[in-house]
Amino acid sequence: MKKMQLQLNVIDRDGKKTTIDIEEGATIRDAIEDKLSPESYGLCGGNCNCGTCHIYVDPNDFKKLKSLGEDEINILKKFADQPNENSRLACQVEFKQEYNDITVTIAKESSGNLF
Repeated sequence: MKKMQLQLNVIDRDGKKTTIDIEEGATIRDAIEDKLSPESYGLCGGNCNCGTCHIYVDPNDFKKLKSLGEDEINILKKFADQPNENSRLACQVEFKQEYNDITVTIAKESSGNLF
């Protein structure tokens, strides 16, 4: 079965909004890395170890996502700069059809120790 091409709206660290294509089943982290290549982003390769793929999900879209896992919560607390109730690690969000056209904002670079 062919995976669907969906769209993700990304607001970068400079406030510029870009709509990128994302394949169903890909993580938001991988799509942002492949299409936009932000500096100091997703440094652990999507292994939920560093918090550098921290994003803020638009509040209207956040409720569409599955709940945060314990590992994700711990990494956000430990490494993310200014996490809030709409924070996620992009490596932990596998894109689904029902997420089509959601908007995320890439959080500013973390100043903490990564490893």
